[in-house]
Amino acid sequence: MRILHAPWNIGGNPIGLSRAERELGLRSDVLVLEQHPFGYEADIDLGLHRWPRGAATPLRAVWALRSLKAYDVFHYNFGQTIYQRLDRRGKLHTELPWLRRMGKRILVTFQGDDARPPDANPFADYSEEGLALQELFQEQRRSALLRYADRVFFLNPDLRRWLPGAEFRPYANFDPFSLEPTPLPERSEIVVAHAPSHRAQKGTDRVIAAVESLRAEGMKVRLDLIEGASHEHAIERTRQADVVVDQLNIGWYGGYSVEAMSLGRPVLCHIREKDPDDNPWGDELPIIQTTAETLHDDLRALIGNPERMRRAASEGRSFVERHHDPRQVARQNLEGLVPIPEGSR
Repeated sequence: MRILHAPWNIGGNPIGLSRAERELGLRSDVLVLEQHPFGYEADIDLGLHRWPRGAATPLRAVWALRSLKAYDVFHYNFGQTIYQRLDRRGKLHTELPWLRRMGKRILVTFQGDDARPPDANPFADYSEEGLALQELFQEQRRSALLRYADRVFFLNPDLRRWLPGAEFRPYANFDPFSLEPTPLPERSEIVVAHAPSHRAQKGTDRVIAAVESLRAEGMKVRLDLIEGASHEHAIERTRQADVVVDQLNIGWYGGYSVEAMSLGRPVLCHIREKDPDDNPWGDELPIIQTTAETLHDDLRALIGNPERMRRAASEGRSFVERHHDPRQVARQNLEGLVPIPEGSR
């Protein structure tokens, strides 16, 4: 079976699934409209930024048609399709009806603000143009994908509110078995790593303030703020850290937490638990829960308890091996829908 992930490689999740599917014995590729700034791998890059605006829609249509012949399964990521066009009435047109007529299988993974309405995320900090595009496209994209998809998944539990019938899936952005965890550094200074893809959503200002406050109290701690780095460089800087802070606002951990736990680093993150479905893992989740208001105290308590740090590091690594193996997630996505070769891992 031939699988295509498109049209964005957000957070490395599509490439993680694609490479896992190859290990399962399937042909799988990733197509992107433009390359990700963190340098995630892709097999087909349309490089839309290199084309005049008026050429983007025809180019997307050409590649959608090419893909129809080349692939059996289409896995859309970040709530978008390859081809899209609004007619004069404002109605969205995509390749989805073509896929259905040709008997193709359609899977969709929603990852965040592709499903979450702007008023549900006060930390998104939309530009006027970005907000206008969300209002123009988001609901129509979401409705079309829900209508035509064989299976729909979401990575953040709160997205279930806007995706009836969809299923939760763990991040598959990183293979925890691709590297060996390393012991926590033995030194007097504690390094706190934080790698925001979006400062407002991650609560970066509060992270900076918490670390500066601890320093003012005389603690030997410093912040490694990882921005503008390639994915590989970010991984190595995280390995050199003692503690990782992921995000303080959204209410669920991201792909960066998966990477940090794979390295054997304790992670602090805000986890929303107002309803039982907010945390599918329950007490099994090894992340140390914190908030923007309590981060200072939570960091101080963790740093002052080396045994707890080592325990959280060990539990985090075991957790990602159990739940974030991309091969396991890929198999779960495709089971009963696509024949998986016998003897695959």
